[in-house]
Amino acid sequence: MSAPEDRPPARAGLIRRAAGWRSWVRGDPVTYVVGAAALVVYVLHGFDGRLSRDLAVYAYAGQQVADGVPPYEGIMNRAGPLAHLVPGLGAGFARLGGFDDVLGMRLLFLAISVACMCLMYVLARTLFASRLAGIAASAALLSFAGFIEYASNGPREKTLMVLFLLCTLLAMAHRRWFTAGVALCLGTLTWQPVLFVGLAALAVTLTAERPERPIRALGRLAAGLAVPGVLCLVYFAIVGALRAFIDGFVRVNLKYTEASPFWSRPGSKWTRLTDGFGVSTLVLVAGLVALAAVAILTMVGGRRREPASVTVVAVGVAGLVSIMWTARNFNGWPDAFLLLPFAAIGIGGAARAVADYVRPRSAVLATSAWVVVAVAMALTYAIAQRSDGLDQQRDEVAMIRSEIPGATFLSIEAPQPLVVSGMTNPTRYQMFQDGLDRYVKHHWPGGLHGFADWIGHQEATIIAIGRHGVPRWLREIIQQEYVYAGAANGWTCYVNRSVDPQTISKLRNQLRPGPPAG
Repeated sequence: MSAPEDRPPARAGLIRRAAGWRSWVRGDPVTYVVGAAALVVYVLHGFDGRLSRDLAVYAYAGQQVADGVPPYEGIMNRAGPLAHLVPGLGAGFARLGGFDDVLGMRLLFLAISVACMCLMYVLARTLFASRLAGIAASAALLSFAGFIEYASNGPREKTLMVLFLLCTLLAMAHRRWFTAGVALCLGTLTWQPVLFVGLAALAVTLTAERPERPIRALGRLAAGLAVPGVLCLVYFAIVGALRAFIDGFVRVNLKYTEASPFWSRPGSKWTRLTDGFGVSTLVLVAGLVALAAVAILTMVGGRRREPASVTVVAVGVAGLVSIMWTARNFNGWPDAFLLLPFAAIGIGGAARAVADYVRPRSAVLATSAWVVVAVAMALTYAIAQRSDGLDQQRDEVAMIRSEIPGATFLSIEAPQPLVVSGMTNPTRYQMFQDGLDRYVKHHWPGGLHGFADWIGHQEATIIAIGRHGVPRWLREIIQQEYVYAGAANGWTCYVNRSVDPQTISKLRNQLRPGPPAG
């Protein structure tokens, strides 16, 4: 490593912030190598992975946006509006190009994931003034199995959140307060909890500003935070969906959503985490521990008040906040996405620490060995876990529609058949877990039983039920008016009793047998 690359953070400092941004525009060749490696891994993973319930939620939301329906009006969900709008861009591009909506969304999220990898390299290189740190950090992010899964088998809002979080931290490192505010607001409009993490990092970093600058920095930060937020409010007011936005973005989360802490069932929650990340869970944990150690050592060091050191400490504090939030609200392995950037930065910091205590050649060899391990992990997962579940889901829905021409679908926690068929649910309410059932209960005339009666009056040909089974409030309608026809990939099929019994028998022969869900 050359001397300028491995200067201590305090000496590298942030003296040439403008030059740093210009170098980002011109491009460090390593950035493109990192991006190309990520692209190869993600393409090898393929684009035909099955649509889980949550992936189908955002895919369906994107299709609704592409159809001209504002976020939250097409499907009520608790994430931010960009979780609907960005997949909608993918679906819109797909329609312009004449190919499948899901593929269009997945190609867009592939590009977002590659951008995350490049940003991770640039961020860690900036924080630790070392290309080795940037390479080690990007290799860590590449190794995370869950990130690979959603890179080519999205769309998922948390991938987009990671992009905006990395942009926030990079802008913060260069003291671009307005840009940091814009990026953090966009991240919040994607997935709300990132706001607390970003604000923690920004608050610590502001302490490094010279006495005459904090007010100016705060003003720029506030302006950056405000601009996307105001534009969002104006948009929803213009399209007449302001109430739906407030309900989905704020009210559902504050009033109806209940926390699911990691410590409530730690064994079960740990299993969920490892289900998504496999062996890379060890990298996740090691990276978080390394980040804490790097931040503490920086804080107690002799240059802790210098801007570059404060930035490293700020990232460490933000990492701690992300751990606290994830531990308090952990429903499944995707919730750990908030931790991924900080774990990767921790690995980068560890690589820089090693470089400070060994000869340059030894540091290069150690980092190269880690990159080989990380790439091997990524390739193993990408190839071994490649699947064609989406094709099976398409075939199942096509079979049902061929057996029952003109069949209409209604989804309860199962948007998958709507996504692959391009059909529209008769109601925006199809998600009922984690407090959304209580929201519907309080906002639908007659509550959930009134909603069940309304479903019965729709006389949908098929009711698709998610993996949690038939909810209690719907069981009477299902028992009276529908017949269980079998299990599809990710959902169960109930057919209206008005359909010819012989046709129902054909469906049963082609779907997987099993007891009715719920």
